[in-house]
Amino acid sequence: MKTTHDAGRGVFLIYLAVFGAYTGQQILTPILPPLARELSLSEFQYGLVMSVSAAVVALISPVWGRRADVWGRKSLLVFGLFGAAGGLAAFALFVHLGLSGVVTPVTVFVLLMLARGLLFGGSLAAVPVAAQAYVADVTTEDEAARIKGIARVGAALGLALVLGPGIGGLLGDFGAMPALVTAPVLLALVACAVWAWLPPERRQRTSRTKPPRLSPLDPRIRPHLVAGVGIYLSTSLLQTSIGFLLQDRLELSSQETVELAGMTLLAGGLPMLVVQGLLIPRLRWTPQRLMRVGVPLTGVAFVAMCAADSLPVFLIATVVSGTGHSLAIPGYNSALSLSVEADEQGGVAGLAASANAFTMVLGPLAATALYQASPVLPFAVGAAELAGLFLFLMVRHDRPASPAEPPAEETLQPRDDARS
Repeated sequence: MKTTHDAGRGVFLIYLAVFGAYTGQQILTPILPPLARELSLSEFQYGLVMSVSAAVVALISPVWGRRADVWGRKSLLVFGLFGAAGGLAAFALFVHLGLSGVVTPVTVFVLLMLARGLLFGGSLAAVPVAAQAYVADVTTEDEAARIKGIARVGAALGLALVLGPGIGGLLGDFGAMPALVTAPVLLALVACAVWAWLPPERRQRTSRTKPPRLSPLDPRIRPHLVAGVGIYLSTSLLQTSIGFLLQDRLELSSQETVELAGMTLLAGGLPMLVVQGLLIPRLRWTPQRLMRVGVPLTGVAFVAMCAADSLPVFLIATVVSGTGHSLAIPGYNSALSLSVEADEQGGVAGLAASANAFTMVLGPLAATALYQASPVLPFAVGAAELAGLFLFLMVRHDRPASPAEPPAEETLQPRDDARS
């Protein structure tokens, strides 16, 4: 049995691992669009590099979910962190070779797909799965504590989305290479801390049996996965396109684009701290209500982005979008977690990670292809997609359950009337 001290230290290191892994990823967000142009890569090639990484995450996340029960949570987490650090280090090396003219644009394009896609993407996929499984191990006695712990894993990721682009923008003042070097160093330091100080997890009896296998078509989780794909797809469209739109609409240099893209993404991430840390616990809304409010709010921001022609308008629209996502994403994660049993949490975490990564495959490819046709299209299509998702949420979750429906369907709308 873990002591309270060991459990508390372990959970803190889990949050640190998630925060460090995704901060390392997000540091590169504001520098990549102008860097792609410096490497003579087209917008579509840039999108393909990003999408290959997400495709690997989508494919391997369910596998890591099952491996966590065989290797152990800590072993999988350390493996993922060191592997991700190695992937980003290789990415930095290949960018340097490309900028120096040592390799051709075609060669650097292939090398970046290998480093970012196979090595980094495949390794990073292990981090959230192992983290959620570890948190579940130390909160087995209290379902509410488990949900709270898993939610805080998401909050650590959200904090990375806030700080990472801002750090990248600041480092971008000194050129691309400082950010490219900082990211793998940060991940390596976090990996060493987890390896040295994370207490071994408490192994469950279920780890000796075949882990339960969930299908994405399971009626308990299918509508939530659809909602999650819609929510994360809009996030991907925004993050992929905003740097290009800022550079073209405001006629910025590469250096100015890095700085302002980092500032804009930081402004969009800041609401996550206020909304998720302070507002949502006070609102005590159901997961469905959080999504129904957050999705249309994000859609309004996308409409505003279509006409944005000045930095203040970009900042306001991004803040509104960040507020909407900060409501919708916790609603989606909570609904998905509440829809399955305790021994299915690992399986549903793997499916969620896979579905979310799928949007990072489709999003960059769609965004860059749409942007080449017209700069306004990624945001117009995003607004339309969010409008359709809002209608789906209203129809799907407002439909009253009939006595003939199986009990699992009742979990699609957790009862929280007393608190709402």
